[in-house]
Amino acid sequence: MQLIDIHTHTIRGKASVFNNTTDSDTATICSIGIHPWEIDSHWQERIVKIEKRAADTNVVAIGECGFDLLKGTATADTQRAVFEAHVRISESNGKPLIIHLVKGAEQLLKAAKEIPHIQAWIIHGFRGKEEQAAQLLRAGFYLSFGEKFNSNTVKSVPLERIFIESDESNRPIASIYENIAQAKGISINELATAIKENATRCNINL
Repeated sequence: MQLIDIHTHTIRGKASVFNNTTDSDTATICSIGIHPWEIDSHWQERIVKIEKRAADTNVVAIGECGFDLLKGTATADTQRAVFEAHVRISESNGKPLIIHLVKGAEQLLKAAKEIPHIQAWIIHGFRGKEEQAAQLLRAGFYLSFGEKFNSNTVKSVPLERIFIESDESNRPIASIYENIAQAKGISINELATAIKENATRCNINL
């Protein structure tokens, strides 16, 4: 049984997507992007590097990128510009977007309406309540859950719109799957099968 880890900061194996923030070349299955905390005056130079690497077969997603109006030091307008650059790379390479979102739901939903896109947009580490989840689902997003999550929200999200991740947690991914499966009242096998189908639908080639 393959347990896909859609977003991790630790290299865990071939079914895991390592969040590579160094712009360095690696044979590890990964996503590449600029975290909103890391946006600086040189972000356009980094985007050029990301564009050059995005077609690599080991790069299966773009990001994490997104909006953080709590800890992000860049302005909301700059975060939007950087986000748009990631969307462009995502679309031109046919790979999904891994999104970091903190206190920026309004900006993200606005971007979803204004920026044409076909590729999946996946919000990682989602801990929000059912109401926010429903709003994001209506806008077409996928939601990825990790070690900490809102149980009622997990129950409310359809299996076909869920991903699982370890993020920065040291907990085994199997343990996280077990907890989320229990919250949804299903087996780990059923959850793992749904995640694998979602990955295929989102062009995540593991």
